[in-house]
Amino acid sequence: MASPTTVPAFQVQEGQVFIVKKGTDVIGQVTRINPQAQSQTRKIARLGDTTKKVSYQPTEFTVSMEMYSEYDPKQLAILLAGTQKPGSGGWVGTEVLFLNPTIAAYDLLIDVYDAATDGSDTKVGTWTLDNYKPTSLNINIQADNPATITLNGEMENLTYTPTAGTGA
Repeated sequence: MASPTTVPAFQVQEGQVFIVKKGTDVIGQVTRINPQAQSQTRKIARLGDTTKKVSYQPTEFTVSMEMYSEYDPKQLAILLAGTQKPGSGGWVGTEVLFLNPTIAAYDLLIDVYDAATDGSDTKVGTWTLDNYKPTSLNINIQADNPATITLNGEMENLTYTPTAGTGA
């Protein structure tokens, strides 16, 4: 087979900025977010048959998010979707933030910006974590590093929508 006469340009995604949002609330304490979509497979064999058939199961969607533990846990309260910070005067001191499996699922958005442009960042797309619900809460306390909180959760779908004109 002959080699192609033209090779597509090699593009590396450098200088991107990711902004995590719930509605209009920006979750700025996030240090890592790892959404995953995985279709489980099973190999099915018959007696006496050396070949196996692959059976595909429905796709499962999960996410792991790590955020800095903060003096004011407003952003954690937003993600746990329970008790929220009062509008004025700060926390009262009787609020309790906890992982609550009965909350309504909500969408998380990850806006992607190309920060490699000169002067201003350009939005290139949005990841949508559809109907996200936290399923575990872990507090990570270490002597050498800032304390972090890890929220793991499940969602119904993971989609990416490029901004109009991207790649033109």
